[in-house]
Amino acid sequence: MRTIILVIAAATMFLTTGCIGRAVSEGIGKVTGPKAVVVPVKPVSYNKHDLALVEYTRFEVEPFTDDFGGRTPSQVLTGLPAEVNHVLAQKGIFSRSGGKTLVIRGKILSYEPATTVDQAFGPFEELVARVYFVDKDSGQVIGEYNCIGRSKETVNQGVPKKMQGLAEAIVNAILQHYPAPKEK
Repeated sequence: MRTIILVIAAATMFLTTGCIGRAVSEGIGKVTGPKAVVVPVKPVSYNKHDLALVEYTRFEVEPFTDDFGGRTPSQVLTGLPAEVNHVLAQKGIFSRSGGKTLVIRGKILSYEPATTVDQAFGPFEELVARVYFVDKDSGQVIGEYNCIGRSKETVNQGVPKKMQGLAEAIVNAILQHYPAPKEK
């Protein structure tokens, strides 16, 4: 009898800890939003302190293409440029006259929505894109990155949240080699 009580107590502690952990994770996820991950493929510069993009004062975001067999929601392909422009503005990076134009283009490599099984153990969603930074005048690709918008919380599920995370990753890749915006 004592063994049964100990097993029930241990199981209750385990399950309660999991529920509390998930609740805390969801709360943090609500505040922090989706995750943004940047993986350099051919970075603008291998020197992390090189502000190689300083000459670029204008930014153009082209619609991304679907390299995932037509499984990428059209909302991603049409809405991502506006989301990237929104995040650029949030970070204090605005297009201005003079200087060069950086074209941001890319292709969606993977789109992973949460499944029913994910809901039981915590959702996992991600949107992966190969992103190219192109000098508009020369047409030369000056940087190539894999950028990922990822969510592990229910509050951050859905196409808009994955696009937000992907846009954050794209802008973070720019900020690796761009002067920090001045405080207003």
